[in-house]
Amino acid sequence: MKWSIVLLLLTAATLPAQEPAPAAVPVPAQATVTYLFDWPQGVPWTKFSIDVQSDGRAHFNGTPHPDANNSDTDPVQQDFNMVPGNLERIFELTQKLNYFQGDLDAHIKHIAQTGQKTLRYQSPQAHSTATFNYSQNPDVKELLQLFTGIATTIDYGRKLEFQYRFDKLGMAQCLKELEQGKADHEIAELHLINPILQKIADDPNVMNIARESAQRLLKSQTAPAAPVYVSR
Repeated sequence: MKWSIVLLLLTAATLPAQEPAPAAVPVPAQATVTYLFDWPQGVPWTKFSIDVQSDGRAHFNGTPHPDANNSDTDPVQQDFNMVPGNLERIFELTQKLNYFQGDLDAHIKHIAQTGQKTLRYQSPQAHSTATFNYSQNPDVKELLQLFTGIATTIDYGRKLEFQYRFDKLGMAQCLKELEQGKADHEIAELHLINPILQKIADDPNVMNIARESAQRLLKSQTAPAAPVYVSR
């Protein structure tokens, strides 16, 4: 018995010292992709920006054109959560575009001005920006289509809010355009205007054609998410 105890003590003494557990790797700060559009002739927005964080939180800030939506030029801001599929695609395309390091402009002579466009990436590891008028890169085009689709959705929400108060007869045409825009993939993050769509769908004083259109738009969404707030 004594020899067993001695043997155990000798064995323990010859074992290498146990290494301390590795420190937990700190979670890096969030990465953010930003799109900025600036064009005084732009309709419905003369300028707008969309910030998208890697956790899905996003922020829209836009200035309407004076001739759009009854000359209402008050700035529009909206915080929201991106649909997971769109969020994933934004960061996939950003990676494919080398985080916007490099020249994205096509530099085609005599091409019409369509506004200054800027794509920006920020993270603890990188900070890069690319500004251009027109790009032929299909990944850039897809990103712009998505960001522009968000801005278009928010503008339709503004129009419907106005029409619901002052021009209920005009809502049917506006909703028809919205449905067509969705079918043509010109609309993104439709859930941003769910509150006004639900209000229209539930109101018995609204024409049936408008109510049915709003109901279809609500049912067409596979992953709705409520906006955090809207301020103007």
